[in-house]
Amino acid sequence: MPTSSLPPRYTCEIVFHSATNVPLADLNDLSSDPYIFATLNAPALSSGSSRPGPDLGSPGSESGECISFRTSTARRSLNPTFDARWIVSGIPALGFVLTLYLYDEDPGNRDDKLGKAALRFPDPNCDSLEGGARELQEGWDSGKREYKIHKRHGSVRTRLGTYVTKMVTRGRVGHRTRIFVSVRVLGPAPALKGNEAGRIYTLGPHVFVRHFSPLAAHLTAVHSFIANRLQLAGPVPASLRHRYVGFAPFVKAMFKARGIEGIILNRALHKQHRAIYKWDANTIWGVAEECNGNETPNGDAQDLKTPLPSDQPNEAFARKFLEMAAYGTEGRIFTYVIMLNGEWRFTETGEEFAIQLLSKHTMHADVAREIAYSGEFFVRRVRVQHHSSEGRAGSSPSNGDVTHPSEDDPEGYGTESGGDHMEPHNLPPSAYELVIDNDSGTYRPRKDLLPTLEAYLSRPANLGALGHVRAMDGFDERLKRWKEQRAEAKKRARGGDKSKGAVRQASVSSLCSSSSSSDEGGREAVEGARADADAEKRKIEEAHEKEALEEDANRAKDNKDDDQAAKAEERKAGEDTS
Repeated sequence: MPTSSLPPRYTCEIVFHSATNVPLADLNDLSSDPYIFATLNAPALSSGSSRPGPDLGSPGSESGECISFRTSTARRSLNPTFDARWIVSGIPALGFVLTLYLYDEDPGNRDDKLGKAALRFPDPNCDSLEGGARELQEGWDSGKREYKIHKRHGSVRTRLGTYVTKMVTRGRVGHRTRIFVSVRVLGPAPALKGNEAGRIYTLGPHVFVRHFSPLAAHLTAVHSFIANRLQLAGPVPASLRHRYVGFAPFVKAMFKARGIEGIILNRALHKQHRAIYKWDANTIWGVAEECNGNETPNGDAQDLKTPLPSDQPNEAFARKFLEMAAYGTEGRIFTYVIMLNGEWRFTETGEEFAIQLLSKHTMHADVAREIAYSGEFFVRRVRVQHHSSEGRAGSSPSNGDVTHPSEDDPEGYGTESGGDHMEPHNLPPSAYELVIDNDSGTYRPRKDLLPTLEAYLSRPANLGALGHVRAMDGFDERLKRWKEQRAEAKKRARGGDKSKGAVRQASVSSLCSSSSSSDEGGREAVEGARADADAEKRKIEEAHEKEALEEDANRAKDNKDDDQAAKAEERKAGEDTS
């Protein structure tokens, strides 16, 4: 269908506000750990027509486009507040179907399904728009609406537990589950051409998740093992689509879950993925916003005010990425996959992480048959021409406006303006370079698409604030030499401590077994994961306190407040920011 004949498309904001009377899943403390998993399905259009095909309004229809979103987990609550914001672009004027699944998070087992609801926007029962047409248009706003969650789609155990508890507590635990959602049109969707036209995709916000896996830490003999997720702004270029390479019969059987061997491998990799990307009380869920203090430990609600991506480089997102990549210190290298929905998953890799299949892209992709791109990457400093204070606080240069590392300085540590002696977090994102490749035997991303990957990551809404994004072929000799040098740098940084670099070969079954290890190493790994998660949460709390002090100081200054306490707050905020 020609682009000109397509109906108008819009960018919409979906907010998952809260839920009430969530089914009880934990009888010990009479509560649940609920979260929402949502899928958005756009209607399929009949060929040559701007009207919907027969599948309009059918949740999960295969003929339409479907994307998904997960909120954070609300801890020990039957009336949780989420306030999670999802920005989706490319939605046709005919609207969409939003299917909500309410789950209880259970780190020790599969999550319990609590209920389900299928919502239409616009709703044919209550939305009558201009001229009688029930279509989206600029300025449309549903307002906060209440919807019933059908518990018949949930587990029998949670339903029985809720009704029994309701009787025992004499009605203090309700059973009429409701969820509150709002949708509004932010404006027309960005115009896309060619194969990109007609797609729906997540535009924002930049959600990040950090998973702490004590079992992986124990098996790899490291203090703490962290698996990362980052939501990139879409759309992912349509050409970035790679299917697994079936170089052996067992590979095809594994991805298709056929035959005894294929089914065993497929299930084992799914379990391994859940073990590494483990959701529990230590998980950090947040949004990389322009303002400080936006992060939240998994389970705490927040007000998300992320603006729509613009032509200005998103420095907040670049800083969050650098933080998750540890600013490239100690020669770290990461294994990654970028999913078709723009979710970027990565973990640190190296000899000390040599668990069987751990560094394989199949595990990161959760045995997905198709992904956008995969390989390895690392972050390093680049020699910028000036490190003025104005450059640190202001906008970053576009991709390429840096002095690239020379052959004699592969790590890129320049000496101008004393940059070598500055702490990594004090430097602007423009002082760093991302070097990313296609070193993946499972999906074997095409070399000729490296410029497309580079351009996608360099978009202002993604990592445009970095000094440079360099996409290279995994067989490039310079890249191999840089990786070898980073491996040597890691050994030097860790002082030759063999315990930190020890290799523990482990089978798939050992990684997929129970995470409650009884030996001393297992306990140390659990404590290490908990300590790292607590440290992240302390940083979040400090950021919130600093933001509150700055707001109080600005209020006092704007109002010319003569109150001595307000002036003291202003002075304290000034000292903290200096």
